[in-house]
Amino acid sequence: MRRTERKMTDRNDVLQVLRDAQELYIALNTGGAPYVVPVNFVLAGEDIYFHCATEGRKLELLHSDPRIGFTAAVDIWVDKTTTRYRSVCGEGRAEFVTDDAERMKILKAFAARFKAPCHFPVSPEKMAITAIIRIRMESLTGKYSHPDEGQRPMPHYER
Repeated sequence: MRRTERKMTDRNDVLQVLRDAQELYIALNTGGAPYVVPVNFVLAGEDIYFHCATEGRKLELLHSDPRIGFTAAVDIWVDKTTTRYRSVCGEGRAEFVTDDAERMKILKAFAARFKAPCHFPVSPEKMAITAIIRIRMESLTGKYSHPDEGQRPMPHYER
């Protein structure tokens, strides 16, 4: 990180960016150019979870190479000529969650986070077409820029 004075040093501040972010951008290995896609996600402990269909390019790439890069940013606004933000970047390994109890727990966490009017328990038919992927974080860094450089990151910016 070039601007080391902007590095978040408190792990709780870094994890708070993930709690506040609405979407996570994941980068997957195609063997050529990276494939980047936004996903809805939840943070449970220090693991990130996302869900998707049980087939498609994202899953094909994860089956061939579970390494994953990710990033999220919040509180983005322009102050005169400077962009203000809080952001995180990280790397990890994707794992497919197969335990039904854990899958249901994560789906409930999604419903709570996004205030979704989901019905539980999820039907076996819906569970069969839903993949749940855990990202076990191996590295995580945070950075911020705000008017009071050197202070803790600003509170959540309302758009």
